[in-house]
Amino acid sequence: MAEYLKLGHMRKVEDDALNGSKRCYLPHHPVVKEASTTTKVRVVFDASCKTSSGISLNNTLLVGPVIQQDLRTIVLRSRTRQVMLVADAEKMYQQINMNPTDIPLQSSLWRFETDETYGMKRTSLRR
Repeated sequence: MAEYLKLGHMRKVEDDALNGSKRCYLPHHPVVKEASTTTKVRVVFDASCKTSSGISLNNTLLVGPVIQQDLRTIVLRSRTRQVMLVADAEKMYQQINMNPTDIPLQSSLWRFETDETYGMKRTSLRR
């Protein structure tokens, strides 16, 4: 979470900004990978978790078109070339800036010193 703050992916939301605005708190948990030498802990946000109304944030988001071909097509096409490039898009979902009015809809509670509310400035959701 400190890395998200340092990279500018989230910001602290002041208490007076919480009044009167729609807010959705995303449950999150760590995923620990003991064997990794670079990233041992990764934060996973659960936007499919239902709220007290029975609706999750994923239920309310607009789904865009699928722009990536299916995996079978990609693998078959890769076998027709001599060279294939593979890449890992690090922090892929954090590369998309949020509309400032939507930041409260991706809030999380985190304790650095005291309980504080943070809003994700960049998307962290995966479908």
